[in-house]
Amino acid sequence: MTEEYDYEYLRELKREGEEIIFSAEKKRMMLLSEEWDSSRTKIMEEISRKYGIDTREKFQEFKEKYNITDY
Repeated sequence: MTEEYDYEYLRELKREGEEIIFSAEKKRMMLLSEEWDSSRTKIMEEISRKYGIDTREKFQEFKEKYNITDY
């Protein structure tokens, strides 16, 4: 996947009403819906790994850089 694809994927998730959060337990970015639906877990793990999101600070930087806070 390309950076543009990742960005568009996350934007689309936000448009669908998904909440993108950081899990301190899993040390990665995740969707709140993963608590009951694991169908997107693998892609969220991949994006987190690709962008080095393993701390809350890195997650905040990523959210600001790609503007994935509100849609």
